[in-house]
Amino acid sequence: MRTFILFAAALFAASSAVAGPYEDAANAYDRNELSTAARLYRVAAEQGHPQAQISLGMMYAFGRGVTRNANEAVKWYRLAAAQGEAHAHTLMGAMYEAGQGVEADLFKAYMWFALAADEAPGRTEDRDRVAGKLTFPQLETAKEMTAACRASNFQKCD
Repeated sequence: MRTFILFAAALFAASSAVAGPYEDAANAYDRNELSTAARLYRVAAEQGHPQAQISLGMMYAFGRGVTRNANEAVKWYRLAAAQGEAHAHTLMGAMYEAGQGVEADLFKAYMWFALAADEAPGRTEDRDRVAGKLTFPQLETAKEMTAACRASNFQKCD
């Protein structure tokens, strides 16, 4: 019995050690320990974890556990978007459409929303709404920008 208890304790310790900063951050966020969550999301985000980058960006966008900062939000969204994350593409489109953390730009808003729609076909409303604000020649330019961004594997999108 003692061997079993020691094994169970070791297994629990090993599983806790495997969790990593992203999972620890998500758990801290769920416990409303927002400054801890932001610190841990930053560790994971700096290691290139796209979901951590999105989560940290959202914390900056809404001022949850950090000082509200749209520029920082865009920075983290952009890093996740460069990894092909559809949610980050949507968030980048929203930032460009609203002019938050970046200069308002309907061409780029369309581009990011169109990329999100490519990855998640249910996400066409945003793309279509912005398309309705563009003239036909502007829409063609925005589509060319979208194709160039996609062709660069999301590396040349700004």
